Amino acid sequence: MEGARTKGEWRLRMRQLRESLPRERHAGLSRLICRRLEALFSLLGLRRVAVYAAVRGEADLSGLWEPGGARRYFFPRVAGKELVFHEVERPARDLRLGPFGILAPDPGAPAARPGSMDAVLAPGLVFDPAGCRIGWGGGFYDRWAAAAGEGALLVGVGFAFQLVRDGLLPWAPGDRRMDWVVTDREAVRCLPCRYAPGGEE
Repeated sequence: MEGARTKGEWRLRMRQLRESLPRERHAGLSRLICRRLEALFSLLGLRRVAVYAAVRGEADLSGLWEPGGARRYFFPRVAGKELVFHEVERPARDLRLGPFGILAPDPGAPAARPGSMDAVLAPGLVFDPAGCRIGWGGGFYDRWAAAAGEGALLVGVGFAFQLVRDGLLPWAPGDRRMDWVVTDREAVRCLPCRYAPGGEE
């Protein structure tokens, strides 16, 4: 996206693009993303998956879960500066409004043990094919992955325009790269590349 260089510039540009999606278009693209995620889960044998409750124009993943389904889903809850994932059987019933206006599980719901989840779906504002991700800047997913993410695939989720190929995104040593990025058009296996950290917040 020409003109976007720092993380702040990328956030502004992608937020504007995402918020400009008409409601019906957003819903249709979200359904396509869910289908591609289902195909990836089946391909890789992923059965315990951390998802998220969409906010601020993020892709809606509610098409994934159904009562009695074969997979077990976990949702994040913000606890201070950390993410804690809890298993949720019925999201429509069991999620409550939490910090930042995001639906979150009850703290008393079963918490995921480190290393117990097969994959974590991470929303973001922009991704690149090397697995770099720019989110809102809170660092929640980065800290979780560093502390408790061993064994879990990190899967970035966004619309096709959020996966940029005309250059690499700004990256810092504490940023965690995605293993896959899934959009409405494709599922991309991220290949690490060598480049110097850079880009301002």
